[in-house]
Amino acid sequence: MKRSSVPIATTERVRSRARSGRGLFGGLSLASTLALCLAAPGFAQQAPAAPAPVAPGQTFEPAYFTRFAPKSAADMVNNIPGFDITGSDGGRGFGQAKQNVLINGRRVSGKSNDAQTALSRIAADSVVRIEIVDGASLNIPGLSGQVANVIAKVKAFSGNWNWNPEFRENLQPSWFRGAVSASGATDGGWSWSARVNFAEFHNGHDGPGVITSGAGQVIDVRREGFNGAGEEPSLAATLTYEAIDGAVANMNLTMASFNFVGREDSFRNPVGLLPVNRFSYIGEDNRGIEIGADYEFDLGPGRLKLIGLQRLDAQEGGVRVESWPLGLSPAGQFFATEEEAGESILRAEYGFAALDGDLQFAAEGAFNFLDLASELGLRQPDGSYMTAPLADGTARVEERRAETNVAYSRQLGQGVSLQSSLGVEYSELMQTGANGLTREFVRPKGFVSLAWQIDSGLGISLKGERKVGQLDFGDFLSSVDLQNNNQSVGNADLVPEQSWIASTEINRKIGPWGAIKLSFDYRLIEDVVDQIPFGLTGSGVGNIDQATAWTASTSGTINLDPLGLKGMQVNFNWFYSDSSVKDPLTGEDRQISWSDKQGGVVSLRWDIPDTQWTISGGLEEYQSYAGYRLDQISRNWQAPSTNFVSIEHKDVYGLKVRLQAVNLNDSSENFRRDVYQGGRRTNPLDFTEERHRTFGPIIRLNVSGTF
Repeated sequence: MKRSSVPIATTERVRSRARSGRGLFGGLSLASTLALCLAAPGFAQQAPAAPAPVAPGQTFEPAYFTRFAPKSAADMVNNIPGFDITGSDGGRGFGQAKQNVLINGRRVSGKSNDAQTALSRIAADSVVRIEIVDGASLNIPGLSGQVANVIAKVKAFSGNWNWNPEFRENLQPSWFRGAVSASGATDGGWSWSARVNFAEFHNGHDGPGVITSGAGQVIDVRREGFNGAGEEPSLAATLTYEAIDGAVANMNLTMASFNFVGREDSFRNPVGLLPVNRFSYIGEDNRGIEIGADYEFDLGPGRLKLIGLQRLDAQEGGVRVESWPLGLSPAGQFFATEEEAGESILRAEYGFAALDGDLQFAAEGAFNFLDLASELGLRQPDGSYMTAPLADGTARVEERRAETNVAYSRQLGQGVSLQSSLGVEYSELMQTGANGLTREFVRPKGFVSLAWQIDSGLGISLKGERKVGQLDFGDFLSSVDLQNNNQSVGNADLVPEQSWIASTEINRKIGPWGAIKLSFDYRLIEDVVDQIPFGLTGSGVGNIDQATAWTASTSGTINLDPLGLKGMQVNFNWFYSDSSVKDPLTGEDRQISWSDKQGGVVSLRWDIPDTQWTISGGLEEYQSYAGYRLDQISRNWQAPSTNFVSIEHKDVYGLKVRLQAVNLNDSSENFRRDVYQGGRRTNPLDFTEERHRTFGPIIRLNVSGTF
């Protein structure tokens, strides 16, 4: 059961599965886990020693952000025209840089660290300036397109905090929501930063449902609803040391937990049969810890960086579904999982000037594991449950991986930069227990990126890449979805997706009007991970030979001051995606299951001149393509687009206070699935299920300050 949708513009959206195992730092589990705040790097008082060189580009001084009354560096970067922060993808190992944010010329330290959270731990008054450059012009392999380099000088002690309670229709208020961040530095080169995050939540939705037969006749009318609650506190801390000789050490610690309980009620009235009340109970308890460190120092003609990380997750979850026919004995089923997951990584990078540019050699070793046990239970006449291990649902999956690569970057001419990387990866996948199997793979990977800064207002980047994806180890084992009466067969023969990716990004400044970014990528995917047939009636996650996919997106800020509308600006980001894969059952072309279709946010902000007041509002939209199982086609969507409005005062006794209302247009979460006879979509339609659930208006208060 997924949580009720909330606008991208106003809170953190549930992130897609990282496909690297499971747990707090590795993806989603039974009840979708929100992205957690992870450790960010610390900063010393002095300027960073030997940072990555930053090419000349647009620079934003702190005075530019005064109208936004920022409390943190995140508030500042989020208000740079045409710039969007990209987070960590949680993929394979450390690899090369992925997040488009640098802090004092360096990558955000650690693997799971989220750039947004890292920036939120830097007080706004610690920011000296923010430089926007093209990633291909840096000697940091992996970066392309616009990159924000935040130059910060941490004080002896400073911090910021926010409190953001949430109020939803017919649900308990969520008072215990907020975060406290602090950082400090000493004259001896030591600095630290820490963040405590509190995230209580309550969610729910309800509405009608209807079941129609293959002939289109109504056979069941339902009223259904869901209520859930939980909390996910986290603690993250970083200790940094910068030596006089330029050596830099970072030590990161993150601890997090996620607890969730929910219940779905379904009151059913099948035509010609007795009414049935069905109740689904959901519970989840996750705990995780991540410890990481890196050490960078001069060695010979270059600079060596050593990185290590250890992550451990433990989680338990269960779903119990009970049906109570009027006047008859109840029936019920229970499905539970218990798992432990972990990741260990060691990486070394050595870079130096050569061949009129910069060379970097890197080597990395990683070990991932997942221990998963699943059991299925049946309700007995006395109300107890008789449980037994789920067939092929208990096993241990391990991956040992090693990779090496060499990267080269240089300036080719005035405003033109080249960055390239060539590498090879070896991996061993081993499964013990259900369907035990050991396999080995060797795969090439790398990229070539070109950046051309045509003039001060126009930049273009091109990139070609060979990428290897990461599997979700849970797909190796069988699982059961009791709420939708589905079962997936485990597949020990799964292999990771591999992609050829061509992408481009165009950044255009339009003078006093603001800035716009356009981007496009095209992907040729091998061994696509999707649903495939198993035997005559089974289905599960497997590989399809190949697919193509593309995404076009745009974002930007349009200032309306030139029109005489002082203090007004339009902010927008939007994407549209499509894909094509040959269905393994029908042989027809379709989209990749559950892939993104379109979405984004458009908002209007008005900083009322000569006052501390700001009014804003907008719309948020997200749509995905259908999911294809062997016996059904299903799709979730939200309609209409969710709206939001807010009013903000930037100085209430030194605090910034914002009141926001979301979903005043009563948007609903919708679901439809067509289920076919005999367990195959090639057979006649059996029935169609539709449901439409509204989640009501949401009121949020956000109070933020510094200390």
